Amino acid sequence: MEKVRDILALVVILGLLGASLAGIYFLQKGIEVQIYNPQHRSVVRTIDAVGEIRFVDNKDVFAPFSGRVSEVYVRKGAKVEAGNPLFSYSSTAWEEAIANKQLQVKRYEDQLEVKIAQMERELSQLEENRLDWILREKELEYFIERQKQDLERLIKDLGKNLEREKEELAYLEDLLEGQHISRRDVEQAQDRVDVIKRDLERAKEDLDRFILVEAPLKEENLEREGERIRNNIARVKGEIEKFNDPGALNIVQEEIKILEKDINRLQEQISRRIVEAPKGGYLTSLNIEKGQQINVDSKVMSINDPELLEIVLKVDGRNYHRLEEGLDVEVHLEDVHPPLSGEVNWISPWAESNLVEVGVLLTDRRDLIKPGMQVEATINLQGRRLLVIPPYAVFERKLPDTRMVIREGEEIAHYVFLVDKDTREVYPHRIRIGQVTEDFVEVISGLSASSNLVIGDPGALNQLGAKLSEWERRQIEELKVNFTEGN
Repeated sequence: MEKVRDILALVVILGLLGASLAGIYFLQKGIEVQIYNPQHRSVVRTIDAVGEIRFVDNKDVFAPFSGRVSEVYVRKGAKVEAGNPLFSYSSTAWEEAIANKQLQVKRYEDQLEVKIAQMERELSQLEENRLDWILREKELEYFIERQKQDLERLIKDLGKNLEREKEELAYLEDLLEGQHISRRDVEQAQDRVDVIKRDLERAKEDLDRFILVEAPLKEENLEREGERIRNNIARVKGEIEKFNDPGALNIVQEEIKILEKDINRLQEQISRRIVEAPKGGYLTSLNIEKGQQINVDSKVMSINDPELLEIVLKVDGRNYHRLEEGLDVEVHLEDVHPPLSGEVNWISPWAESNLVEVGVLLTDRRDLIKPGMQVEATINLQGRRLLVIPPYAVFERKLPDTRMVIREGEEIAHYVFLVDKDTREVYPHRIRIGQVTEDFVEVISGLSASSNLVIGDPGALNQLGAKLSEWERRQIEELKVNFTEGN
């Protein structure tokens, strides 16, 4: 909670409001509003906060692994030296897990051996198929050449026979003219010539069909089979190479790698089952006991130096921008007078529940305080010039859960309404505020002294504020104001 040592009187503020009026406007719907320009004013303030005394050098010990505690070697309040054993884990479950994982690795390795043997057998069979294909390729070449020669020889023989029969036909025709033979003999000779011609044509067609169709088809089919054999050989060889390539592991090999990593991790945990003190000091908290199951990174104990203490205050997050290191602090303890003196030593960079932690280093009477004591404190801020506006001109809107926020814990957005003198358009504008009193609101960002802020009677502003949700959905019709002469 803030205290204001020197704030302006409400009457003065209202007077300034009157002096800053730039004109009177009327909305198209008849809502009367006014313009106000934010003012700079010097205000000297303090910030009240509560807190507690804590250890400065708090060393929390966290569980390095998940497991069951077998022994606890220390007790709360005991003094320990760096390297002293604090507690130990039971390794029974880890050893059983290692045995199970090693058995899984063996099963996977057996699967790999079987797979590799299968691929090697397949590759051997493919190589035999390739050799057989090479033989059949040579046989096809021989067959094609032999078939071609046979057809060519047949054509040649038919051609010779055709010539002989033609000569015989011509001879018989001469005899027929001398009436030495009958026409029947000539017709039979002509039939023999015609038959040989037909046989010769068929032989030529057979040769052309064999050269142009049958032989290329047989070669293509054989080549396609050879290509299939070569592709399968390349595929199997590639699969075999992958089994030997660490950069191209298959699923089984990946599982083996994962299991081996788990085994190494468990072996590492067994080797570090006894947890030692990271530093010397007193054991101020102990959260484990023998037989307890603990999770990794859970806090198990704390080690502290009781001579090193500090005060940690919880400050309202709206004052975050005013805080800085070195500010004077008065610390109030019950039955301790006068207050202790200190200064701000550090400031947390984030807020929780809209409260910022501030560390205070005491400069006197350190012997009076103990860890856990509750304190009240006053942080003395330096005088600042604040940009202020009337409280009733500010509207609050709860931020949706999905909205980006500046700091953790910020859930409320603040808006004012501005007016454009040229276009007479009234629109909402988001600002960040700081100190809030009954008389004024401090503007941290979003406005300047030249901003035309809409103010007026509460009813008029409430009508504008009721339209904020419509403005956010960008569904409201444009609202403008009518300019009239003002003072």
